[in-house]
Amino acid sequence: MPDAKTRGALRPLEIAWIAIFGGLAVAAVVIGSVIPLASAVRVLAPVPLALIGARTRPRAMVAATVSTAAVSFAMAGTRAATALLAAAVVGGIVGEIKRRGHGWPTLLGVSALAAPLIGGVSVVVLLVLVPLRELVIKATTNTIGGLAKWVEKVPSAQPLADGINGLRHSIEQYWWVWIWVMGGVGTFITMVVAWWILGAVIDRLADIPSEDTLDDAVDDDRPVVPLPLELDRVGFSYQPGGPEVLADIELRIEPGEFIAVVGANGSGKSTLSKILAGRRPTSGAVHRPGAAGLGMHRGTAMVLQRPETQMLGARAADDVVWGLPEGTEVDVDGLLAEVGLAGLGDRETSALSGGQQQRLSIAAALARDPALLIADEVTSMVDPAGRAELLEVLSDLPRTRGIAVVMITHRAIEAVAADRVVHLVAGRIVPYRPNWLSELHEVEAGAAKRFELDASWHEASSGDVVSGPEPTSEPVLSLSGVGHTYLRGSPWEVNALHDVNLTVHRGEGLLIVGGNGSGKTTLAWIMAGLIEPTEGSCLLYLPERPGQGEPVSKHVGEVGLAFQHARLQLQKQNVGDDIMAVGGLKIGTTEVAHTLESVGLPRTMAIRRVDALSGGQMRRVVLAGLIARAPQVMILDEPLAGLDPVARDDVVALLARLRAGGMTIVIISHDFASLGQLCTRRVRLADGTLVPDPAPGYDPAGPDHYTGPENPAGPGSPAGADSPTQWRMP
Repeated sequence: MPDAKTRGALRPLEIAWIAIFGGLAVAAVVIGSVIPLASAVRVLAPVPLALIGARTRPRAMVAATVSTAAVSFAMAGTRAATALLAAAVVGGIVGEIKRRGHGWPTLLGVSALAAPLIGGVSVVVLLVLVPLRELVIKATTNTIGGLAKWVEKVPSAQPLADGINGLRHSIEQYWWVWIWVMGGVGTFITMVVAWWILGAVIDRLADIPSEDTLDDAVDDDRPVVPLPLELDRVGFSYQPGGPEVLADIELRIEPGEFIAVVGANGSGKSTLSKILAGRRPTSGAVHRPGAAGLGMHRGTAMVLQRPETQMLGARAADDVVWGLPEGTEVDVDGLLAEVGLAGLGDRETSALSGGQQQRLSIAAALARDPALLIADEVTSMVDPAGRAELLEVLSDLPRTRGIAVVMITHRAIEAVAADRVVHLVAGRIVPYRPNWLSELHEVEAGAAKRFELDASWHEASSGDVVSGPEPTSEPVLSLSGVGHTYLRGSPWEVNALHDVNLTVHRGEGLLIVGGNGSGKTTLAWIMAGLIEPTEGSCLLYLPERPGQGEPVSKHVGEVGLAFQHARLQLQKQNVGDDIMAVGGLKIGTTEVAHTLESVGLPRTMAIRRVDALSGGQMRRVVLAGLIARAPQVMILDEPLAGLDPVARDDVVALLARLRAGGMTIVIISHDFASLGQLCTRRVRLADGTLVPDPAPGYDPAGPDHYTGPENPAGPGSPAGADSPTQWRMP
């Protein structure tokens, strides 16, 4: 009997593979068909189709062939559709060989048999499609004739020109032989090239699952009734015979409950959320009256830590109702207002900040009127005020709508708001204690032992932050009248920044704060030189040329930037290669080992694949690359998002050590309390510009408590403010 994974309709992940990689194949074919000088691009078309064949079921390959051929015909006519079909055959054969685990001998043998057959099919097609045949022959002979005329202009090259003309006449007379031979040879070469490229791609994707981790959630054909839900000694492992991520989980969830799930990074919280959403465990049983109904009305809704991975609509209002059955009535404006996005229904989703995207994903979940809402670290990218608003929304849902809410969080204050707290340690539920945050500092059973460099690192990790030198009066970055508008001149233009004046002094720690959508990330990209401001200037002052500022965009790399999502800037296959690529020619294996140790990772991490790392490990690897690069300034965009308290302490301690060594650090974060001891100065962004703080001082204990004097150093001091919008941290 066929396995459930090999039968049934196309699954969402398969449709996504077809849409993405099929689109790449269509692009290659259409470009090669429309642009004469780019015809060689068509040789790449089988590669994305082969990837579909290697990573999905044969029925997905058939669907990809039909859909891409139809799109190619619509865009560029019969010739493009024919080329796409040929590419699909080649890609399908190569992908199937790779999927079955065979190697070069099988490929060469199959290619030797398939190439003449495919070449013969081309002849048959041209015999039937007379106009296409005449077009192909005419285009080929004209090209060859043009080459012969060009050669005739070269002295003593008449014999070569005669030979080329003879070839042209031969093709006109015996076109079917030439098409068969060229088609067969071309097919053979294309299959070999596709195999060679595909091998590298498959190796790069080895650690990325080829199946949807929530596939099982849509296989249950019972009526949608997700609650009450009971887990009976549930265990889970991602690989047969591999380590258990969850073990002996016993949990019951009733309608209208508000439950918080806490635990360190890697304790199994996200895996537990997938089980609650409908994925089958590898041991134990899940009991519920009906199907989990993931994404369905009155079913289960999930809101992920990275909201951009679940946004589909072009506008915010479109995204809220995306995928709902036709005719469903939804108060879109009301939902957006409920999550703090009032009036943003027409805003492009790509123009929303990370926190606004997170709010939008919650609104889209509520549009399904779910019985169970699973929120995985939904407050990690949201500003403090918005965090409180979202927590209030989530905690009110059980009372106002009867929705059971399971909230995964690292923040103790958020867990306090829940009716119950589930504490995970190394994949097991343990009794919850109010001091669970301090217990995270202990080595958990079965978890990897924390790596400690030396006594000084241990002290820093324990909260004794290494004090850094006072910043100098020497500027390293100077922003004057900086403004930036996205999609300028279009109906969708968004003014992200305006009239920003800021000086960053060498050796200081600067904290940039502000609400979601205030322009912090855009400012960071401008300061790093990755985008140029549409107004004003951002100048970098190099030590060898004091007083001579130059546009930072001309010195990309001198200001290092760590993105909000670390995975987006890890470009190499393994950790060591990525650090060396960022560090440049001066970085070798010894330096890689030292930088890994400096961020609290063992040297052996250098050989690990990037895609096999946890989110916290990826963030540290990015920091290791920046350390290896040794930039003039290091800008970190939300460096603590998604990290458990222990990991946050370690990152803060690392940054303190870097600043103690003279590094200039600019941090964009909502974690004021964690970073108050590291940063010497703070600036606030609101609506795209610097604004005065609401009170004349800053208390690291919270975002709205300010106790220090009003900028006692004065604007002329080394760490003084450039304007009344900046305050010296006590």
